[in-house]
Amino acid sequence: MSVSRSERVTQASVVIIAICAVVVSIWQGQISQKGLELAREHNRLTVKPYLDITRFTNSNDQTLEVKITNHGYGPAIINEFRLIHEGQAYSNWNQVLDAAGENKNIRFLNNYAEGSIISSGLENVLVRLKTEFDNKGITIQILYESIYQEKDSIEFSF
Repeated sequence: MSVSRSERVTQASVVIIAICAVVVSIWQGQISQKGLELAREHNRLTVKPYLDITRFTNSNDQTLEVKITNHGYGPAIINEFRLIHEGQAYSNWNQVLDAAGENKNIRFLNNYAEGSIISSGLENVLVRLKTEFDNKGITIQILYESIYQEKDSIEFSF
């Protein structure tokens, strides 16, 4: 029994439509994958912390204040809080201020330990001293990460 021309055209059309359906499905899968990657990146960025350290001086009462602020959208998880004076690393303010000769000028201190969290929008005073405004030779180094374990760091000298 022989196949008619119209039956062959119909069979070829069915095969072409099936191949097109497979191609469109693969293409749609790739588009979905890109969308998921963009969504993941968006989610990471929406919780990314951005730490900033600033120095403030008040000439009326001769105070020097160093503050840390999280301007990002997510919490910063502290991995390491390091203070450096003349090449020597210290883990807390009392030690570094003693080495810098500023221990008698302390008005407020805030040390961060590993695992400490700086919330989004939070502004904290790190140190407040009643002192002259000259350079103290102290460097603050903070290593931190986002909730997605993306590591970052900040360094500030005063």
